[in-house]
Formats: sequence, C-alpha cells, structure tokens
Amino acid sequence: MMKIFLSLLALVGSVNASTKIVLVELGVGGTVRRTSSRSSLSTVEGVNSFIQTMHGGRKLQHAGMPVVPDLFHKADGGVILGLSGQGVDIAEMPSVAALLEEEKDGVVGHLETNGQHCHSLVSRANSVSEISGDISQAVEKAAQKQYLTGVKMNVNDSDAAAVADKQVDAMIRDMQKKAKDEGKTYVLYLVIEEDASISRRRLAEDENNENQEGKIYYFSKSTGQNNENGGDNEAYESNQYAEMFVGYYGYGYYNSYGEWVTPYKSMFQIQYFNVVLWTAIGLVLILIWVISMMMYMPLEPDTLLFGESAKMIGED
Repeated sequence: MMKIFLSLLALVGSVNASTKIVLVELGVGGTVRRTSSRSSLSTVEGVNSFIQTMHGGRKLQHAGMPVVPDLFHKADGGVILGLSGQGVDIAEMPSVAALLEEEKDGVVGHLETNGQHCHSLVSRANSVSEISGDISQAVEKAAQKQYLTGVKMNVNDSDAAAVADKQVDAMIRDMQKKAKDEGKTYVLYLVIEEDASISRRRLAEDENNENQEGKIYYFSKSTGQNNENGGDNEAYESNQYAEMFVGYYGYGYYNSYGEWVTPYKSMFQIQYFNVVLWTAIGLVLILIWVISMMMYMPLEPDTLLFGESAKMIGED
C-alpha cells in the first residue's frame, strides 16, 4: 500500500514538471535545420528519434518537430549533457536560462517534454558517465568519441547549481573555439530537469502574473502601440506578445490554458479560408457537371458490340 501511495505521489509531482532540451552546435555548424513548426513540445520518443537520426540511427524521426538533421552535413560527434536534482532552478542559473530563451552562442533549437525525463534521455546514449566535478573536461572528452555519448550530473543545491551554470557557459565558449579551429562540428544536447516543487512554484508565479493572464490586450498596427484594457500601456516594441500577434486586429485575451483567444482573423487566415472555400465549391460543381453528363450520355445502337451480336443472330 505504501508503494502505491509513493508511486501516486511521484506521479502527481511530475505532472507540473518538465524537461527542457537545448540544441547547441559547437564548431562549424550546419548540421541542424529549422522547420516551419513553432511548437517545441514533444515526447521522450520524439526527442530520441531526432537524436538517433542526427547520429546515423535507423530510427525515423517523429513528424511535427521544430528541428531536423541536415541532409548533407553530419556532426562529428554528439554529447547529451543532463542536469537534474533538487538544486536545478532555471531562475538561479542565468547562463542556462539565456540558452533556453535565445538562439545565440550556437543554439539552434529547443525541445521540451512533460514530466521528468532526464535519465530516460541520457540513457539512450551509447555510453553514459556520471560526474560531480568539471563539466568542461567531461564533455570535451566525450565529444572526441565517434558515437553518441552521455554525461549526467546531479545538482544537489543552489551552490552546485551556480557552479554548474558557470561551467556550462565556459564549456560552450571553449568548445566552440576548439571545434572551429579543428574544422569540426559537435552537437550538444543540454537536458535540464527541474525538481517538481520548483516547477510548481514557477507555475504558481506565472498564474499570479497579471501581465500574462486575465488581461485584454489591444494592438494597433498603424500606431505601433498597444493598450491594456483600453488604457495606456508601454510601447509596442517592449511587449513580448506584440510581435507574436501582430497579424491579429482588435483585442484578445489569454484563457486559463495560456492560449491566445481572439474573435478577429488575420489577413492570412481570411485569404486561406477563401482559397479553400472557393476551390472546394469549384471542384464540387465540376463533379456534379461530370456526373450529369455521364447520366445523359447518348448511346448509339450502332456500336461494335451491337453489330457483332446482330451478326451472330443473323447467322443462326
């Protein structure tokens, strides 16, 4: 009974947790390409399919992912670096937080899975080593191998998180330079797994953030300003959501699921709707016309079949 209770408790705790993956190209680059998909949310199998495809695996990559391997350029090596433990807090790790938010310093994409899956992702590598010391030395050693390797580090407290954050930043800068000098490309998969309690705390803070929930934003494309609930607000450029929803006219709001809801349609949506609608109507009308022509098609009695049958009757 106690085991069942602990399992349910762990399951409830992992609901609010998430595992984030940062894709970093070290060196020359050009091995990862972006797709038209904007959603970074995936599954463990989806992330693993991408990693295996990147490094010569025969597994097909799952559809709908924001990144795909380049067809002509292959990485010289790959390292999965996993950071997990009670001390992992993105708010206390500025360098890691910057990698998660911006695509710079070799960052070419982001992936995310619901739940705590750091161990599941790192364990898919051909060889895995657990470290407690210098990250730079361990990753550099692992990258020299010709196959996919994994490095896992357990962060126990905030002090260890601060040290790991500095080491990750120094490691990326150092390996960028060395890989470029060697003319090679290594792909680093930085896996960040926050503790469930920290994830729940951040979720509660986001729900209480009045700039992201329960507010109605008005965007004006002509003036380049946005107003909140009809009043004056900060400049359009400083609003993080203005650029994302610049194609929508009028007002909108965020529902309880964090989704943007607006009754107005963008110009692209209007054009797409009309193209699909009138194309469908045209095809239906052509189909009706073709069927009617076939129904009333005149059948002449003097056909080849009729002539042969009449000939056979006359011979009898």
